Amino acid sequence: MRIAMGLMCSALVLAGCAAETAGEAAPQGNVAGEPVFSPCDDIPDEAIVAIGMDPATESRDIFDVHQPGWSICGWNSDQYSLSVFSTVRSLGELSKNDDYTEFEPVQVGDRDAVVFRSVSYPPTQRSYLAVGTAEGMVMASITDWDEDPTKQPPKQVVIATMQALLPYLPR
Repeated sequence: MRIAMGLMCSALVLAGCAAETAGEAAPQGNVAGEPVFSPCDDIPDEAIVAIGMDPATESRDIFDVHQPGWSICGWNSDQYSLSVFSTVRSLGELSKNDDYTEFEPVQVGDRDAVVFRSVSYPPTQRSYLAVGTAEGMVMASITDWDEDPTKQPPKQVVIATMQALLPYLPR
């Protein structure tokens, strides 16, 4: 349920990044405007377990509905929800989205990244991190639904999570 709620809320945020298109629908996959990297397919279960998430909770897209221009996957643990987003959109486009705020450059391994949050959630509940790729960017969000003050804040968790997932992400 937590992952469904997180993905539903993420859909609202993604709507701000989406561009309106006209014409006939194109097939999903490696077509123009669609990311090649698929978090559900390209991040192994062993990596998901290593970061404390349960591979059995994997959820593709948002309520199994494909979001054009995005490849999305989510997982749960008993403490957090993780969503990983791949898109052909750039970090520059992300920073122009009014749904996000508090952009802060960070270094994740050998990659430049940016950590930020949604204006819809307090920093104690959800944090995002994005790294640029040759085709666009990969984003991750960590959500702490109960906002337990004894746990690490989502910002620290999303940085550590992306550090662990870095070997599986495209350059």
